[in-house]
Amino acid sequence: MMFRSCHLFTVALLGLALSACQPQGRETPERPRDPWAFRSVLDRKPRMLSLALDSACYAAYDLSTGQLYKVWKGGILMEGTVFTNKKNIQPSSWGTAYYEENELPGKWVISKNGQEIPFDLQYKSYLLLDNKITLNLEFLLKDGSRISLQESPEFKRDASGKPGFERSFRLNGQSPAVSIELVSENGLKRHVIQDGSNITDYFEALPVQKPPAVGDSYDHLGILWMENSDCYTCHEEYNAMVGPSFEQIASQYSKGKEAYALLTKKIQEGGVGVWGDTPMNPHPDLAEKEIKTILDYIFTFKPKEPVEEQQLQVGQVGSSKAEEERLNPGHGAPLEGVHPSYDLTTLHGENFQPRVGGLAFLPDGGLLVSTWDSIGGLYLIDGVLEDDPAAVSVKRIAEGLAEPLGLEVVDGEIFVLQKHELTQLIDHNGDAIIDEYRVICDSWGVTDDFHEFAFGLVHKDNHFYITLSMAMRLMANERQLPDRGRTLKISRDGSYEQVDYGLRTPNGIGLGMDAELFVTDNQGQWLPANKLLHVQKGAYNGMAWGLSAAAEKDPPTMAPPAIWLPDKEIGNSPSEPILMKDGPYKGQMLHGDVTHGGIKRDFLEKINGQYQGAVFRFSQGFTAGVNRLVWGPDGALYVGEVGMVGGWSWKENQFGLEKIKFNGKSTFEMLAIRAKPDGFEIEFTSPVALNNFNREMIHLEQWRYEPTASYGGPKLDQVELIPDKMEWSSDRKKLYLSIPGLKPQHVIYFKLAEALKSSEGESLWSSESWYTLNQIPKNP
Repeated sequence: MMFRSCHLFTVALLGLALSACQPQGRETPERPRDPWAFRSVLDRKPRMLSLALDSACYAAYDLSTGQLYKVWKGGILMEGTVFTNKKNIQPSSWGTAYYEENELPGKWVISKNGQEIPFDLQYKSYLLLDNKITLNLEFLLKDGSRISLQESPEFKRDASGKPGFERSFRLNGQSPAVSIELVSENGLKRHVIQDGSNITDYFEALPVQKPPAVGDSYDHLGILWMENSDCYTCHEEYNAMVGPSFEQIASQYSKGKEAYALLTKKIQEGGVGVWGDTPMNPHPDLAEKEIKTILDYIFTFKPKEPVEEQQLQVGQVGSSKAEEERLNPGHGAPLEGVHPSYDLTTLHGENFQPRVGGLAFLPDGGLLVSTWDSIGGLYLIDGVLEDDPAAVSVKRIAEGLAEPLGLEVVDGEIFVLQKHELTQLIDHNGDAIIDEYRVICDSWGVTDDFHEFAFGLVHKDNHFYITLSMAMRLMANERQLPDRGRTLKISRDGSYEQVDYGLRTPNGIGLGMDAELFVTDNQGQWLPANKLLHVQKGAYNGMAWGLSAAAEKDPPTMAPPAIWLPDKEIGNSPSEPILMKDGPYKGQMLHGDVTHGGIKRDFLEKINGQYQGAVFRFSQGFTAGVNRLVWGPDGALYVGEVGMVGGWSWKENQFGLEKIKFNGKSTFEMLAIRAKPDGFEIEFTSPVALNNFNREMIHLEQWRYEPTASYGGPKLDQVELIPDKMEWSSDRKKLYLSIPGLKPQHVIYFKLAEALKSSEGESLWSSESWYTLNQIPKNP
């Protein structure tokens, strides 16, 4: 494999540096956790590297500043979405610090000829070899000179058994006139750092430390019980989602015994009709005291000023006259099986259950899988091309990555997108294990908010493209950071530019039609439905939270999506789009969905310079929600799946790795829908039997969406459309519909009767489609 080849000169340099940094003649302590070096939020700081050096010693570095943050005995409370499926909490340290307050020597000071001078400190990478770690940093002085620094931390004990923390240093590029010091905040500890310096501090032994109760890490214990359940799947603090917001519930009821009794019963038994048509799940396992704590928290959102109590209808989806017919899989309900033109092979197993964050192939056919879990791993999967699950082997080659939701291989080099960083992963010694985690770019804005994801990774024209989601737990006086909700274009030198803005949760970016970039986005505030978007320079995509406070009140005109994906009908959490490479669908696109499940098919056309088109159900039959897609050298589509308890999942399933391969069989369904100056053309994959066809077999509706500050949104100006003319092509594969009343910037819904058959007697695989009519074609 190309990534296994050695860069001999680089290896030699790194080997010398590492051997010089690591004191000889002593064993490396046994690490107390796996992985022992890992990236995550820690104590609300977003760009942290934590090291479990020994059961008696943890250390953490803030890589945004290049400084040692803390050395302590205890551990880390590994809480959060990837660890415990909880959205209101992130990892936090617990235990007792070895250094007294302000005594930790973590501040860098550089002097020239005895005078302190300003500098910038950049974190460059860290190296993991032989169960030891070396951090690579660089000082940038104002005169343009650079000094490279390598630091190797380690735990040790003295002859009497006292615990100690040792830091070994190598320097390169330092002129004789320049001195470098490590200083404590109180200035009482100062260490001059030279090439080959070692600093070791020994401490009095600390007693056994005990972690705090989980509830101690929450602002309110009610949040804990809600996150242990599924409450946050349907509710948020101030915004109506599937169900009402906590503020709406608190406003609706007077706080007292009667309200508590009523709401306790509703939570335990579930029900429908109070806040809309979407049923609330029953929660019989929640004890009354736990529900009381939940209600105590909800009533903290009761407005101080009295408001008119009313039953607010939220989360409703516009119904159609054909609603009562939408019962069968593929005909108003999600598909249940794998698309008949494809065969499925399961690649995960009892010993490998990945929550897939990224997929990419190496040049020799090895499949790389990154995982959105507590390991933050990168796995090399061999044998996937054999179509035999027994031939599959799995090897973890990297770990400790922070929510790696993007993966790309470029000329044999591996790149992974973490929550806070685009990273190159390098195997220097050829053992198929990653040695160096090297920064490409880590300068976009991040906080500790759980929802600040970095999604996807595409390489095009020597640049990387990623998307950044917005924070969801900001206080009223806080604004989104400037880079959030945008597509970023990143150069190899780490510089980047913003491409578009106004994205909410864009979990998926890929190359599609005409080698253009497309992104999916999730319904929510300012997004009345899910979207498939064409990435356009300077385009505003509708989510106003990233605007200034003034602009949020009067947002700019939203660029229309290529395809609207109505929530609960054809999407809930759309994910990575990909271009089709085989079969009758070649040239169309697919995208996955984490919550609605399965894969959807997208037919696009360009009308008056703008992409628009139709979305179709394509395939279900996968273990979990579909998150990532990649074509293999065997022509198969590899499907990476993910999920979490309490939301963002298909039937609560959380993992899966499978592939589907075209088997050559024809499936009877709509192949494409094309806009015409006065209607549409529906193309089928097979000739249609016309002996039982009549006009009542086609039902059409039209509506539009309008972005608002509310979560989601209704269908506006919804009407039924009646074709005034229908014509079939001579081969009976195309149906032309002349339709009065069509309007641009509207969604056109197509529902065919399930009784429609092909000339060979085949039934429709799926009978629905949603076409986004941004532009009506002009007459030729």
